[in-house]
Amino acid sequence: MEKIGVWKILGQGVVALVVLLVLAGCGGSDAAASTAATSSSSASSGTAAGGSTTTSGSGSGSTGSGSSGGTGSSAPAATTKMLFQQPQVSSIDGHFVVPLANHVAPPKGSFALVAWQTNRFQSNGELVATAWDAGAMTGFTPAAPATAAQLGFQNEAGTSTAQMEGNTVGAYINSKDLPPSNAAQKMMITPQYIFAAGAQPSPFANPQSLLNGALELQVPTAVGSDVYIVADLLFQSPSGQRVSYGVAIFRNGRITPVATTGYDAPSNSYMLNSPLGVDERFVTPTDDSAAASGTPWSGWRHFAWSISYAQFVSALQYLAAQYPGKVSSIDPSEYVLAEIHLNAEFHEQNTAAALGWSMQGMEIFTTTP
Repeated sequence: MEKIGVWKILGQGVVALVVLLVLAGCGGSDAAASTAATSSSSASSGTAAGGSTTTSGSGSGSTGSGSSGGTGSSAPAATTKMLFQQPQVSSIDGHFVVPLANHVAPPKGSFALVAWQTNRFQSNGELVATAWDAGAMTGFTPAAPATAAQLGFQNEAGTSTAQMEGNTVGAYINSKDLPPSNAAQKMMITPQYIFAAGAQPSPFANPQSLLNGALELQVPTAVGSDVYIVADLLFQSPSGQRVSYGVAIFRNGRITPVATTGYDAPSNSYMLNSPLGVDERFVTPTDDSAAASGTPWSGWRHFAWSISYAQFVSALQYLAAQYPGKVSSIDPSEYVLAEIHLNAEFHEQNTAAALGWSMQGMEIFTTTP
């Protein structure tokens, strides 16, 4: 993902912070560089990764679907392994970072909210506690005092604000808080989890495994044409090849009809973003999942999906065709899951833009027959 204003912000510190851009995550935009796929915690640490395994199936005594009193044959049991589960936190303190302000990379092995723009209203670039009801824009109002759960660009109503409390995170971002500029700018506050080295899971080590995801989301506020939300899974091969696999959930004003691809130079990632419930070649929605939307909404909606080994192969093959010689590995078993984040952002160029959203209960897990 391009980090707008990084070179001006960092000045002489640019070289030392290149690694921060690689860790930023990417995905979502289908601007000029993208092409359409037109062919058929605990409060103290916030640690969220898990290796818990459960077994479920149908039939008597199972924890899955099916009649509990049935006498017929039962379906084979499935094994579920939780890779990430959004943790409970008591406050936003200790779980929010502005890497370009403090020159520290986002944490690994713990869940955090990450702002990729510095606060132009503070000399240190950090955000400040704010008490206004940001829930009017995000749909989520924390318990009192709001200052324990909110950090904003200014301590005033309407300021761009991050929220975190319990198992819910949210953000309201407004282009008025960006520096005045005639150039295109991007703004985002993203919930993110980076797996620690040595703890990165291999979701497709077993070709029969499904990689699944689920979350509850509401998007009550959206202003502007290039405003979107994508659940992004970042994969990496042993050679360092990076693939950003996006589940596109929201784009203001329209629904992208097919999957799109793109290349993000700062993070050296090849992106594929598939609109949930619209183009099912690369991502399959569950029966109870809402579909991608082009209209803001209030109230929680459930989004859930699965990605099979075969779908991952198809996605890699499509990227390889779009970027010949660049995406070389099309073997899903070679890839580890390096990072998870909700890519909620907008682009603007001398136009007003805003986005307010909240999310809870995000889970990423595998199921194996």
